[in-house]
Amino acid sequence: MPSSSSAARTVAVALCLFSVACSSAQPGGRTPTPLRDQAISRPLEIYRDLGFKAGPPQFPAVASFATMAGPGDSTYVMLSLSMPGSALRFQRGANGFAADYAVSLAFMRDTVTVRRLDEKQRVTVSTFAETGRTDESVVYQNTIAVAPGRYIMQLQASDANSTRGFKATDTVDVPAYGPDATRIGSPVFVYTADGRTSRALRPTLISNPRHTVAYGGEAPKVYVETYGVAADQTVRVNVVDEKGASIWSADAALPRGDGALRFGVLDLPGELLPLGKMWVEISAAGMTSKRTPLLLTISDQWMVANFDEVIEFLRYVAFQDELDSLKVGGPAERRVAWERFWARRDPLPATAVNEYRDQFFERVRYATEMFREPGLLGWKTARGEVYIVLGPPDHAQERWVGETVDTNGPPNAIEWIYDNVPGGRLSLLFIDRGMFGRFEMPMSSESAFRATAERMKPRKPR
Repeated sequence: MPSSSSAARTVAVALCLFSVACSSAQPGGRTPTPLRDQAISRPLEIYRDLGFKAGPPQFPAVASFATMAGPGDSTYVMLSLSMPGSALRFQRGANGFAADYAVSLAFMRDTVTVRRLDEKQRVTVSTFAETGRTDESVVYQNTIAVAPGRYIMQLQASDANSTRGFKATDTVDVPAYGPDATRIGSPVFVYTADGRTSRALRPTLISNPRHTVAYGGEAPKVYVETYGVAADQTVRVNVVDEKGASIWSADAALPRGDGALRFGVLDLPGELLPLGKMWVEISAAGMTSKRTPLLLTISDQWMVANFDEVIEFLRYVAFQDELDSLKVGGPAERRVAWERFWARRDPLPATAVNEYRDQFFERVRYATEMFREPGLLGWKTARGEVYIVLGPPDHAQERWVGETVDTNGPPNAIEWIYDNVPGGRLSLLFIDRGMFGRFEMPMSSESAFRATAERMKPRKPR
């Protein structure tokens, strides 16, 4: 549990499904320009769209802010920042591997710095494998008291052992929570929270900086404070979609504290919430409502708009009756079917992660970016499907195929060779017969691939 003055620690967060990264080299063929697809988006882009501060892909830190009542007339601004362990450069030490990073936060008026926070933190892991984690594995948070008003805010986070890092500058309005005010504080998504009993104390909690929860994971938890309200006052919790339509709502009591400050940790029904972006609104009679984004996602490596898109990916590796079970029922039933589907394919059930699932979604992401063809998303192309099912080939080469092909021009075919797949060595040919950038498999390759794909499926469920 964080101390009352600061919370900066490494936490084991089961928010995402990735721990294994795929090679960044494209397996053969021309190198296309990665394109952003509207249905499958990089989370960093989504976070920026929602108002979070986010770094570049080389340093994919994400930061969010919340405000709450501070001592006297001041306001606490809580900075929450997280990043994967792979963003940092670790060095071997006597007790494992260690990395250092720095965080700087400044509030300025004109060119004058009003308040400033500078901290350096160390992350220590016991194994080399942990240094390459691509999930949210490092969480930093701290709280600083400032006077209400408008500021220029400058945030910087950086790895101490490399040039990786990011800077962000923005204009922010810090609200007032005066001693006599009747207000709601910013809702804060948390992993754990004990709250506080006085405005002078900093809240004791571990925040969820990305407001992101994994599909099939633990229920989202949101920490809420109110000021100047009666003991029997309840708050209305309303979850709405991007169009403002209500998904779920309920009244909730804040059971702890007194009239000056009441607080509670509210569990949202994750099994009833859809995949994608939504907003959580907290309101009460006589008080201005507060809202904050929530993301329910398959992975923090990429995000999809709805569950139907996930079904489309899974058809490459699933039996039809498995897909049918994922389509029927409500979110609760789908969640059970979802976990059962991946559990059947987990190569190492004793480990905390499902290696097959991690690898599958990384392949979908890679295929989406690297194998796009005219009129087709990358994961829908022949090469995209093969890559998702079989992974990168052991050998790849370009060839000229056809009697009338101009061998002085670019090759019109790509051959992928897999040395060790069920059934033996496999050679697959992708031919661009019209020279329009559309690569398709001839019947012989198509048949060989389908036979191999069937052999790779687990035993059919009864």
